[in-house]
Amino acid sequence: MKTRFYLPIFFLLIISLLFAACKKDPTKNAKLPPITQEGKNTIGFTINGEVWVPYYECGFMGNPCGEIQASYGEAGGAAVNGIGFGFSRLRNGKMSNLIISSTSATITSVGEKIDSIGITFLSENMNGNDGYFMGPLPGSRFYITKLDMQAQIISGEFEFILIEQNGSGKIITIKDGRFDFKFNACKCSR
Repeated sequence: MKTRFYLPIFFLLIISLLFAACKKDPTKNAKLPPITQEGKNTIGFTINGEVWVPYYECGFMGNPCGEIQASYGEAGGAAVNGIGFGFSRLRNGKMSNLIISSTSATITSVGEKIDSIGITFLSENMNGNDGYFMGPLPGSRFYITKLDMQAQIISGEFEFILIEQNGSGKIITIKDGRFDFKFNACKCSR
């Protein structure tokens, strides 16, 4: 009699564990975030026709800023009146990263700032210098649309042309980029 009671509970437990193990890719069918200037802590762009948005689960002992770490000013490693942006996407066990920084230049107003930054993109298939891209190359743009010191918001749009660092001459273009952050944003999923 007791066996009949425990058997359905056992099967329910097995089924729930199977469903928990079958996680869906949270970046699949991702949409670009809207272009905003409200400090919503969002970023997105397209690369090779695919929408790229950050995703990184903190988990136990994980990096609490693993998905988004966007610093303006001296906090978070950025230079005085500079930016230090780092974004990660973990998908199917592979990580890709976009890093935008102004190591020595200052950004104190809105407008085109492509000459003030350096960009690094590490693809999901990075292996040594394969999949390791840097720039910006001519034709890139990085436009600050809002820099509000009082509300501590930095927003903008970008398009980057980058070259692979293995000597292959391979070029990638990151398009439709937009970001909207509170100064010193730190975020991960779940």
